[in-house]
Formats: sequence, C-alpha cells, structure tokens
Amino acid sequence: MAEVRLENVTKLYGRKAAVRDVSFVCKEGEFISIVGPTGAGKSTILKMIAGIEDITSGKIYFDNRVVNELLPQERNVSMAFETYNLYPHFSVYENIAFPLRSPRWKKSFPPEKEKRKVEEIANFLGIGELLDRKPQFLSGGQKQRASLARALVRKPEVYLLDEPIAHLDARLKFSTQTLLREFATKYGSTIIYVTHDYREALGLSDRMAVLRRGVIEQIDAPEQVYYYPATDFVGTLIGEPPINLMDGEIITRDNKAFFKAGKDFSIQVREDLADAMNRVARQEDGKRITRLGIQCDDIKLSRDKISDNSFQLPVYAFVHEAERSVVTFELKDTFLQVRTTERTECRVSEMFWLDFDQDRMFFFKKTFEITKA
Repeated sequence: MAEVRLENVTKLYGRKAAVRDVSFVCKEGEFISIVGPTGAGKSTILKMIAGIEDITSGKIYFDNRVVNELLPQERNVSMAFETYNLYPHFSVYENIAFPLRSPRWKKSFPPEKEKRKVEEIANFLGIGELLDRKPQFLSGGQKQRASLARALVRKPEVYLLDEPIAHLDARLKFSTQTLLREFATKYGSTIIYVTHDYREALGLSDRMAVLRRGVIEQIDAPEQVYYYPATDFVGTLIGEPPINLMDGEIITRDNKAFFKAGKDFSIQVREDLADAMNRVARQEDGKRITRLGIQCDDIKLSRDKISDNSFQLPVYAFVHEAERSVVTFELKDTFLQVRTTERTECRVSEMFWLDFDQDRMFFFKKTFEITKA
C-alpha cells in the first residue's frame, strides 16, 4: 500500500472551481473519509487521485512519486462507485474476478489463486453462495456488495471508495461498515472513502475531512470533528440534531462580557471565553456581532432555576425518543434544541429554565445565514 498526498490540488470546470487548493495526506494503512453535502467536490477528489479526471493545478503523490501524468491503469488503484457497474452477462464470480484477469495482473493470478481470492472476499462480504448468479437475479444490496467485492479483491496501492454502501438498508449498511473496518485493519489497507453520511465517517475513519464547496474546512480524528467543530458549517453537518447556532450582540458591562440574542436571551460569557468570542466578532449596524454554537446535549433543562446564568424560554415543540426527549425553543432568528438526559414530559408554551455548559460553547465566524427550518 502507498501513502497518498495531495498538495494544493485544484480542479476547474471552465471558471467554476469544483476543488480549491486541497492538501492532505492519507498515510499508508490509514482510513480517511471525505464527508460533505452533494456538490462539495468529494467524488472529484477521488477521480483525480484515480486519474479519471485531470487536475488543473497542484500535485498528487503516491509515496514520493508524482502521479499527475500517469494514466488510470498505471496508478494501481482500486475504485468502487455508488452505482453497481456490474457486467450483466457475467456471473457474480466473473464480475469479482474481472480485475484479476486484466493483462497487468493475469500472470499473478492463475486460476487456482484467482478462485481462492474471489471466494475469500465473497465469503468475507457474505455473498459466497451467490457466485454463480447473474446480476439480474440479485437484490440491490447483493449487487452493491458484489461491486464492493470487485474493488477489494486485489491489493492496490490505495482503495478509493465512492459511497459504496449508499443503497444498502440500515441493517446491511451497519454490518458492511463493520466488515469494511475489519478489512482495513486486517490487511493494513490505505483507504480514501467518500460519503455524505457523517455517521459512516465517524464510525469507519481514522481521520475524516469535511469538505464544503471544494474546500476542506476541517480534517481531524472523528471525535475531534464531532466534539470540536472548527467552523459553523462543520457543526451543522455533524450531529443529529445539529449544533445550535445563534447570532448575537457582544455587550460589555462592569468589565464583564455578555452575549445577547434578541430580548429573551442574554448570558454572561466566562472570562476565558471572552477572547474567543471577540476574535470572531464582526461589525453589523454599529454593533459587535458574533456567532455562538452549542450542542443540544450541552444544555441543561429544568423547571427550577439552575444557576445565575440560567434563562427562561417557553416550549415551542417537543419530540419524545425512547428514553430521552428533544425539546425545541424559539429565539428571534432561530430555534434552540435541547436533548434531555431522560424522557421529559412538557407542554407547549410551558416555561423552562435553560443553562449552557460554557466548557462546550463555541464561537464561530459567520459563513452562512441562519434560517428557521
């Protein structure tokens, strides 16, 4: 396997930048996920690494080799796509074995070795009994696993997986994620994995990169991305419900800093957080405005006052989960969601006290407008 390194890689389609100045390293044996919304440039990055798309500027390295000018067949990568791309006139066995029969690899895989490799990966993915079938006699999930088996059957320098389990049902998706993680660990595979599902990225990856409009906004270990989002966009993409965001005015009274959002919400900001709040402040209509973010699990909720920094709001809506509740409150420009530690009975318009865990408060530069969903 190889280390894959991108240095200042840009891809333009005419004047439109699909990928802008992207740099990252996927170490040998590392599993990196690239997560982001549709159109962020995720698949374009994979295709440039594979050689399917030319790059406009920058360099791609496999170990210390620049591969910019190499054709796809010269790069020794294995790629699986969201679509199955199975040959309908081939059996499942023949589809999986197809990469081993290319002129480049055929001598390395005589019939007995080929059979052993195909059966090994098919059994690993739970489709060993389907090898004699044609694709038209497979379910969608079986086709997806056959397509994934074809990508995994040989050991290239890097596996490039583009939403390879997107069409599996929830049960199969979970089991296949487990198998993929096991595969990566067992074979020490270098894997770059594209998904729009942040849960997949959190569960599978050694590191994950969050992509937005062709730019990496954060690349880090999954727990760092989840608990310490670098931008407001990362916070809204990762988590369900997503991070609460609110824009408010910075007010200073008696040498103390306060964050005020509308007439109903004002809290004193701890001294060690005030600097972070001020660093991302902006001027708007003569006021100093900043953006506060806090996860729904980091807000306490009670019918009684919790602390001197607590504030009251009326319940706007609520949803009961199995053992917890998500309670929604309305602020001037947004909603504030709180997930309780236990199932909480409440009524619309009932007043509750809320208290923010200031160890889990973030202040961000504003990169998009907040709208009520």
